[in-house]
This record gives sequence, C-alpha cells and structure tokens, in this order.
Amino acid sequence: MSSHDPVERRLSALFGGLDTRPEFNARLLDRLQQEVTQESERAEQARQLEQLRHGVAKQELRSWRHRAQALGRFVTLETVGIGVLAVTVATSAWSVEQIRQFAPALITVVGVLLALAPAILQRK
Repeated sequence: MSSHDPVERRLSALFGGLDTRPEFNARLLDRLQQEVTQESERAEQARQLEQLRHGVAKQELRSWRHRAQALGRFVTLETVGIGVLAVTVATSAWSVEQIRQFAPALITVVGVLLALAPAILQRK
C-alpha cells in the first residue's frame, strides 16, 4: 500500500492517536484510579456541603420553633377571650365612625405588642 492510499489515510485518521506504547494497561489503570479518587473527593465535598446545609436548616427550624413557642405562651385562650371581649365592648360603646377613626392606631398598637411579645417573654 502506498502512503497515498485512501484506506490507509482513513485508518491512520481513525487509529493514529491510539496509545500503543508498552505498559498501556498500567497507565490506563493508574488514570482510572486517579479518576476514581477525584470522584470520591468530589462526593465527600458534596456530602460535607449537604451536611452543612442540613445543619443550617435545622438551626433555622429551631429558631422558628422557639418563636412559635413564645407566641404560643403569649396567645392563650385567656388572651383571645380578652381580645374578643375588648372588641365586643368597643363595638357596643362606640359608633362605627368612631371605630373607623381609631382603628388604624389601635391595629398599630396591637401589632407592636404582638411583635414585642417574644422579646418581653424571653426576659422572664
């Protein structure tokens, strides 16, 4: 076959880059071992990152539970009853126009009290 033979050129193009040096199997196994080691390291890093995310999520959940417990200690059946009684007294004592006039201020005061309740209860 001459060097200009189309089949030889095609074969050379297809297989020209193959490693035919001695110790091919040893080099291949070394490269595969390196890839396995790198993948194992990436998996370990991903596991550690996921553990960190899990810890942060648990901490946030504890914080929300603490807030809910504080609010639960503040909002009892008695406080709800007092609130209903206050609304009943207010609606029977004042006209609708008077209630509309003072409603924004009253709602603001109640909102501020509810917002401060966990901080106030923590001091106890």
